[in-house]
Amino acid sequence: MIGTSYGAISVLNAIPCGIGATIGISLQTRVQFIPGTDETQINILNGQGIDDRLVRLCVERTLKEIAEDPDVNYELTVRSHIPPSRGLKSSSSVCNATISAVLNHYRVRMEPMDMLRIGVECAKEAGVTITGAFDDTCGCHFGGLVITDNTKNELLYRDDIPDYDVILWIPENTILKNKVPVDAYRSRRAEFEEVLALVRDRPLEAITENGRLVSEINGLDTTIVDLALSNGALAAGVSGTGPAISIVTECGKGQKMAEIIGGNTILTVTR
Repeated sequence: MIGTSYGAISVLNAIPCGIGATIGISLQTRVQFIPGTDETQINILNGQGIDDRLVRLCVERTLKEIAEDPDVNYELTVRSHIPPSRGLKSSSSVCNATISAVLNHYRVRMEPMDMLRIGVECAKEAGVTITGAFDDTCGCHFGGLVITDNTKNELLYRDDIPDYDVILWIPENTILKNKVPVDAYRSRRAEFEEVLALVRDRPLEAITENGRLVSEINGLDTTIVDLALSNGALAAGVSGTGPAISIVTECGKGQKMAEIIGGNTILTVTR
């Protein structure tokens, strides 16, 4: 049985304040779950770098939650178009899709928030998140603009977002979670709180301001961001803890923007 989820980009990093916000994008993750095999097999067909311990935890926790045998052997196949370890919510998307695949196989309907909280706990145990990433998980599942309290796993706000093109600039390097300067983020809480005030009514401005702060904290080059903004981008900034950069343009202008900034880019849209 198949489970699907999507990616998201950051509007507000949750590390400093415990409040995070994302906008959904259309990059997809698909997971196929087939139980009853001779041995457990995890196939990562694309999205190399995804932690197979994470998907194993998602399967085990979900089976326990629905009172099925957590020790059953199975084959799990992951197809993800979201580059991992670059701030584009790949782990959250894989969690969501894996849990959905298991639930779909057993024809179990679960409240979305209960399903998402299983994924958050699995991500914490696997060590692929700092805050629990409830904002990322909700963004991948619901799409639109979401604001969450990651300290309480609560969805504070969700609204549809207009259609935009989104260009993702993907550098070769990655930033692992155990290398993120958490204390440096938290020391700038007041500045991130100013961004929080923008999120609901001016989310595109928040993307840019949040990205500026994240770049300063991590010492990331802003050449791509500056180039995008000077050529008419509506927003541009580092997503997550980086290093990927998300650039938002009006519909139909994304391809030209991708050509302007060059490098390794992915063109997608909001959802």
